[in-house]
Amino acid sequence: HKYYSFELLDKIFSSLSFQELNEEEMLAAALKAYVAATGDRYAEYYTAEEYEQLASARVGDTVGVGINVVETTVTVDGYVYKAFCVVNVMQDSPAQKAGVLAGDMIWAVGNADARETVSELDYDLALTRMQGTEGTQASFSVFRSQEGAYRSEPIDFTITRAKVTTSSVRYNRSETDPSVGIVKIIQFDLTTPSQFSAAMDALLKEGCTKFVYDVRYNPGGDLASIEAVLSYFLEEGDVIIRTKDVQGTESASTVRVLNYSGDYASCNVSKEDIGKYRGFDTVVLCNGSTASAGELFTATFMDYNLATVIGTKTFGKGSMQSFIMLEKYGVEGALKLTTNMYFSAKRDSYDGIGIEPDVAIELSEEAAKQNIYMLSEADDNQLQAALAQLKK
Repeated sequence: HKYYSFELLDKIFSSLSFQELNEEEMLAAALKAYVAATGDRYAEYYTAEEYEQLASARVGDTVGVGINVVETTVTVDGYVYKAFCVVNVMQDSPAQKAGVLAGDMIWAVGNADARETVSELDYDLALTRMQGTEGTQASFSVFRSQEGAYRSEPIDFTITRAKVTTSSVRYNRSETDPSVGIVKIIQFDLTTPSQFSAAMDALLKEGCTKFVYDVRYNPGGDLASIEAVLSYFLEEGDVIIRTKDVQGTESASTVRVLNYSGDYASCNVSKEDIGKYRGFDTVVLCNGSTASAGELFTATFMDYNLATVIGTKTFGKGSMQSFIMLEKYGVEGALKLTTNMYFSAKRDSYDGIGIEPDVAIELSEEAAKQNIYMLSEADDNQLQAALAQLKK
């Protein structure tokens, strides 16, 4: 039997090795290695503790340094490294206070005396090394872009992990045009629908009649969250997302009244919620770190002609992952794997391709050197283009 080799290894180590064996750690390592070897770049095995942390993050509570990352590569002096691109630094987080910037490439973890590269560890194990409990320290090294290229002198960080409450939405009125409300959607977790509604209601109360929805550096998130938010702009029965499974079976999710319970009650949609923010002059801002649900948001506004999209081509993640709890199989933890490809209402897959904006504008070099959360309206040339579009 092709799996006999695992039993054989267990017998050899159990009978001959002086090393005391930790079966739980060995099983977890074996499962992680198996998942990594499948070729599914988004698949992961989570131990029970890791899955608990993930579940907490989904509802908006987490422990860490306060960053969102996506797997990628970075070329430095002609050498290609596996890396995590920091697509979001949470406001008031330990990472922001330490000076981590969106766009930084985490290429190694551990302190300088015990550094291991992401290329050596691969993504899953490197990400595990980044995680830990409150009060412990996360050490990692980044390459930072300078004048359009990543410089070879790395920047090292050692940051104390802390509880981070997700702020998934930020908003303000334009400094130069008080009729424009600017809403930045950082990610789509279970806090997003209520935070987005609160932001919109506040801006409308202040007299805003035009809006910029900024999903730059938005790595995506939960399907129920993005469905709820898009319901605020569409009509009942409109298609939000189309999916295709491994058997080729297609299905579609449409705008409708939703009544969840438990943690997902935050994503409920009432009859009054449907289309409540439709009809305003709108611009969507996106970039190369707009991924997954962030791309679905962008594509939907384009499909239904609800906004002009400005920025740069998006990341290109059009696949959907599902979680399978393994307890019923006698194994602790959970498995995440890609089970569906998904499409927006009116376009083909953009997986591995990305979405081209209506108006292509690169962020200026000066702006790219700054933390996106600290970037002033005057210095943000993409935002300036959005404001100019709304004056037409």
